[in-house]
Amino acid sequence: MQRLLAQTLILLLALSSTQTVFAQVVRAPGTSYSTALELSPGEHSFYLERGDTHYFSVRLDKDDTLFLLLRSAPNQDFDLALISPDRDVIELSVRAAGFTERITYTASSSGLYYIVVFPFGPSTGSYSLMLDVSKPKVNTVTTTVTSLSFVTITQRELRDVVIVLTRENTRTVTIMTQQPVDRSYELLGWSAISVAILAVAIILRDGLVKARPREEKSREQQPAETSEKKD
Repeated sequence: MQRLLAQTLILLLALSSTQTVFAQVVRAPGTSYSTALELSPGEHSFYLERGDTHYFSVRLDKDDTLFLLLRSAPNQDFDLALISPDRDVIELSVRAAGFTERITYTASSSGLYYIVVFPFGPSTGSYSLMLDVSKPKVNTVTTTVTSLSFVTITQRELRDVVIVLTRENTRTVTIMTQQPVDRSYELLGWSAISVAILAVAIILRDGLVKARPREEKSREQQPAETSEKKD
């Protein structure tokens, strides 16, 4: 029984070691743009061999803000670069040994951006790469437009009697949009005047649609009354 337990324990340790090695292989930094390791926000630790260069990637949407921090031992000098989806250098952080490298960038377009960590001179060792992505802040803006209109309804109750009714019709249209916090004068392509015009157009359209069926009905009744007068 003890022998069986010992064999089971050895097997579990072996499986655990295999999973750890596999995870380390999967998390290995890329050695080129095509093998760049895609990172999620958080803190990541790696070991940089002398003469090596590490490639990472991160997906950004337009107006996302990327924050990067690279920390290493005081006697090591690792530098940091941010590369565009077209593989052009956007930002470089090349401070002296022992200093934290920093990059902050707001994406001008959506795509896959690259992060490159490279040593200066003979530097080698462990480093920590912190990554954070901030989405643009927006405010919800509610625009309410109230319009008062009058709908005229004509009805023929008797042969020679015409009743004209005027009914007051009030409609309120509420339109909700989002606008960036730092662009208070914009309404995501819609100005306040445009929104008001749109709301009034909706109100007028609804009023015409409601009035049309009764008008058509009165037109159908008119020929019958005309024939009665001829008789």
